[in-house]
Amino acid sequence: MSYIGHSFVWPADYNWFPVTEIPQFRQQHSENTSLIYPWFLSMWAIGAFDRATPNAYNEAESDTMHPKESFKEIVKWKLIDIQYPNPVAREKAIKSGHFIPENNLPLGVHAYKHRIFVSLPKWKEGVPITLGVIGKNELFSPAIKPYPDWSWHLADQCQGLTSVFRMDIDTCNRLWVLDSGVVDAENTVNQLCPPQILIFNLETDKLVWRYTVPTDQSPDSSLLSNIVVEILNDDCVNAYAYLGDVFRYGLIVYSYKMNRSWRLTHSYFYPDPLASDYSLDGIQFQWVDGLFGMALSTPDYEGNRLLYFHPLSSYREFAVPTWVLRNESLGFSMNQFFRIIGDARANDSAHSTGSAMDRNGVLFYNLLSKSAIGCWNSKTGEYSAMTQGLLDQNYETLSFPNDLRVDLEEEQSVWVLSNRLHRFLYDRLDPNDVNFRVLAANVKKIVKGTVCEQGTFESFK
Repeated sequence: MSYIGHSFVWPADYNWFPVTEIPQFRQQHSENTSLIYPWFLSMWAIGAFDRATPNAYNEAESDTMHPKESFKEIVKWKLIDIQYPNPVAREKAIKSGHFIPENNLPLGVHAYKHRIFVSLPKWKEGVPITLGVIGKNELFSPAIKPYPDWSWHLADQCQGLTSVFRMDIDTCNRLWVLDSGVVDAENTVNQLCPPQILIFNLETDKLVWRYTVPTDQSPDSSLLSNIVVEILNDDCVNAYAYLGDVFRYGLIVYSYKMNRSWRLTHSYFYPDPLASDYSLDGIQFQWVDGLFGMALSTPDYEGNRLLYFHPLSSYREFAVPTWVLRNESLGFSMNQFFRIIGDARANDSAHSTGSAMDRNGVLFYNLLSKSAIGCWNSKTGEYSAMTQGLLDQNYETLSFPNDLRVDLEEEQSVWVLSNRLHRFLYDRLDPNDVNFRVLAANVKKIVKGTVCEQGTFESFK
């Protein structure tokens, strides 16, 4: 089966090539060069058309790339269940179509102390809650409890939660929730409510602050799907959130202290059309998803961080100092600070979804098309085939690894959510099989014995 995803930047009638053909640049599309020029120039500059980069995940590579540890299943579901006040309320919701179990798909994950937070975007009808929580000791098919409570999940009320894609947790014990406001995302972008950031105190589960993204920063058909939060100098007021727009290829920077935001664009946020083909479990599709994975580096000796990022439809990793993003006045001149990080992850099928970095400077990232999790130690100062490790690969438990986060516990763990999204969208989920999993591993143990365990610090400002 083959499917071609819709682009929200290229014209709707653009003649996307079949997945079985080699892409060609055709003269008859010359009238649209203003639309494709940014990514074409940037891809030429970084040598994206040279596919000679060795495959970093070739099975013939040294065993030092593979750890002795593996990711452990923490929670798993065949189908999602929701914790209703009582069985009668649950049955009523199912009969009315308010709750359709097979239409619920977990997407984002994060962990805090004894709790695991899971987002459930409203891809389809019958999704009663969009953010929930479970305990870490609930292994098989636990009913997800609405967070912070049911009053936040009333249908068609923009003052609550509409459709959460992902969330982040800061060092001030706050949960930052990115509510896209988009429903029925399976077929189109139906912007039911404005996108917003909601900040909750994790000790009280009370709302701390709400910020609505201005309309001019969220163009038609945009989808804000990821968020990372930076705290400057341990000052909980001086906080910034970085929001990724996967469909319209932009980054929104929000200042909590100033309570305002601004939108940035760069050609590195765009997808690479030569990396738009996907194939999982016999399902072939094309996506032109842009800016997706984002991870903050450890601070350097001056306290500066980098934002590592990559489009989903790309094999490349990029970075930019966050002080650049926070300086709105730089304008176009900020482009000089964006950097390409080394070589491509591999020469094919190296799409990456979620990513995050631990306190030791190890970047963890999901390898979507390989049903795997990779790593790179930023202290090596080199991003190449020989410095990237394959931490785990499992075509069952890591089928479509979607989100990835590193918690803030004293002994950190890396958390991964796999959800078989390709089957959910283009085929069907088997209700008798385990479809959704949350997995975790201790960050030090999982990299032990791999190329990600050691290195020396190098970076740029």
